[in-house]
Amino acid sequence: MTADQLPLLKQAIIREVKDSPLRINLMELGFLPGKIICLHHVAPASGPMAFLLEETILALRKNEASLLEVQLL
Repeated sequence: MTADQLPLLKQAIIREVKDSPLRINLMELGFLPGKIICLHHVAPASGPMAFLLEETILALRKNEASLLEVQLL
């Protein structure tokens, strides 16, 4: 499953950041394998998705969230 498919308010552990030109940017933001994320909010009309990562809320576009391979906790 990828982070864009994560149910609202469910936690997941990041398993892998898929190979992409955005891979380094996501990893610099803190989306690293082994980290726990939670889908906090989804904007209407397929807008950005807000993820809670440690104590920070970060917004990603749906195509960016699809680069994060996750496993539900």
